[in-house]
Amino acid sequence: MAKYLVTGGSGDIGRAIIVTLLAEGHSVICQYYSSDLDELKAFFNSHRVEYWQADLSQPFDRPNLFDGLDGMIYAAGCESFGLIQDFSAQQIDAQYYIHLKSLILLNQWMMPGLLQKQYGRIIVISSIWGETGASMESLYATMKAGQLGLIKSLAKELALSSITVNAVTPGLVRGRMTDALDAEAILEEIPQGELVEPEEVAFLVNYLLDKKAQHMTGQVLRLNSGWLI
Repeated sequence: MAKYLVTGGSGDIGRAIIVTLLAEGHSVICQYYSSDLDELKAFFNSHRVEYWQADLSQPFDRPNLFDGLDGMIYAAGCESFGLIQDFSAQQIDAQYYIHLKSLILLNQWMMPGLLQKQYGRIIVISSIWGETGASMESLYATMKAGQLGLIKSLAKELALSSITVNAVTPGLVRGRMTDALDAEAILEEIPQGELVEPEEVAFLVNYLLDKKAQHMTGQVLRLNSGWLI
């Protein structure tokens, strides 16, 4: 079985991904920041989960955890609402770090091991807003669009190495982020009229990790209840 780093492992999507990976027999390094470690350990209840505490929204030291990794699922992220002129430089930097720079750095640090194996999986949990843009979320949408540019470029760079690079762009996902929104009003705009479940995101991730998905690379998989077609 394989070993994967999952960033944002304490979030709703991250937890669903880790639960799915464990059910498939994989080992996981769960990156988290402010969540309670004891609660996370009790939730996953598995000796196949290691834990790495780091704030990916600011500079951090290179961790010593890349030996033996078979890939990464980058699910870390943070919503950001407001007009572009109202964001401080610190807020802009935080969005840049958590969505792009930390993603790039982790890829840099992990890549030598994957290239040595000539095999790997890199999956980014991006957002529908990275494809469409979003009023009052221009900063967040910009960073998510950057993620899509990165996965497409990396997929081309790594095409001959059997390392696949893909993204999943969920729409409105049930969880803590959704709780802060007027979900009922948004659901009126969505053809299926339903939230995406975190487990659905995990299902797509599990497919992309499978060896039978070897020729799926550089792709953006939409999961949005028909919101964007």
